[in-house]
Amino acid sequence: MPLTLDAGGLPKRPIVADWPHLVATEDVVADLPWSGAAGLGIVLGQPSNGLAVVDIDDVGLANKVLGLLGRDGPRSVRTIRKRCHVYVQEVAQVSPSRAFTVQWDGRTVQIELKAAGTQVAAPPTTGYELVGRGAPYPSPSIAIAWKWLCEKVGIALDAAASGGGYPAPWRPEVPTEERNKSAYVEAHMLRPVEHIGEMIGD
Repeated sequence: MPLTLDAGGLPKRPIVADWPHLVATEDVVADLPWSGAAGLGIVLGQPSNGLAVVDIDDVGLANKVLGLLGRDGPRSVRTIRKRCHVYVQEVAQVSPSRAFTVQWDGRTVQIELKAAGTQVAAPPTTGYELVGRGAPYPSPSIAIAWKWLCEKVGIALDAAASGGGYPAPWRPEVPTEERNKSAYVEAHMLRPVEHIGEMIGD
């Protein structure tokens, strides 16, 4: 959808007032007021088939994440304020959005798991740079994707931010009543590994 400038002069504000209720069809998108738009936004959640974004509001942590994920990693974007967005494809549910803080390098960092009811500015919007060229990271939920990212980067995971209704992966023992969900989670966490194997011919 088209974006205009917000109060701070950044191309982040939706032009269409009722954008959360847009119907995702080619005709609807084509008829939006694109003339004079300052940027392009992506509606997350149900309209984009479960697309979600981990929004990291810190330059240092963003640089760390983008450097570790790399050009061939999951789709990621350096934002106009030099923070980052890591794209996730939720495959089991459409999650509600939520925000919280973590401690990183002696600083309190704001994290937002953006999903249903939210949107993000994206390339080719001026100031937004595509870094990771891969597909969005596939995960049963954005909460599980956040936990994977924490483990990869070395962030101490706040238990309150991990939930999502699915058990943590790779536990040494799994209760009988959680085995189906646990197997489901671990299978989806292995999907990126299989994709990388296909790319390198392993």
